[in-house]
Amino acid sequence: MLRRLARLARHDGGVAMVEFAIVLPVLLVMFIGSFVVSDMISCYRKVTIATRAMTDLVSRNVSPTGGVSTSTITTYMTGSQLVLSPFSAANATMQITLLRVCDATHAYVVWTQAQTGSAAATPALTAGTVVTIPANLITSPMVPTSPDGTDVCYNTAASTATKTQVGTAGGYLFYGQVAYAYTPVVRYGATATTVMGDQIYMSPRLN
Repeated sequence: MLRRLARLARHDGGVAMVEFAIVLPVLLVMFIGSFVVSDMISCYRKVTIATRAMTDLVSRNVSPTGGVSTSTITTYMTGSQLVLSPFSAANATMQITLLRVCDATHAYVVWTQAQTGSAAATPALTAGTVVTIPANLITSPMVPTSPDGTDVCYNTAASTATKTQVGTAGGYLFYGQVAYAYTPVVRYGATATTVMGDQIYMSPRLN
């Protein structure tokens, strides 16, 4: 019996199979993890391109000083959603906003429109409010001034000879935002959905 046990201890048949069985779970985790990370990077890249495409379409074709219909903006948003393929457009919330600069770091929301998939969504921004924007986007000619030197952003009363009312002067910017609720294709347990987002400012091409 002792000789048989000693022979069994020296026997190396099946060692490769045992080692493979030990390493296999690690290899699977590495493969699946690499796939998920790659898919997430691809999705984020699509979100960035869709943000640029939507804002570029609007800035090229919509005049900030002219009227624009809701259906026209919806068309541009729906077209931009195609960039997200093969990721589902139903998980994306898109918003385009027309801003009118009122000082070096703030702008007035002239109008805004948002949608999720092909349905209207509640905008993150609200028309008529003043929002903060990056200072490096603003040049001196874009900043309006009141005759009395007061900050236009805080002039909410009707315009007078000494005050310029907010939203009636200043340069324009289009502000595009896209948020995407990404859920990994391969999940372990209750994997949380990750919200990816991007934003961009563009100057109008039309007057």
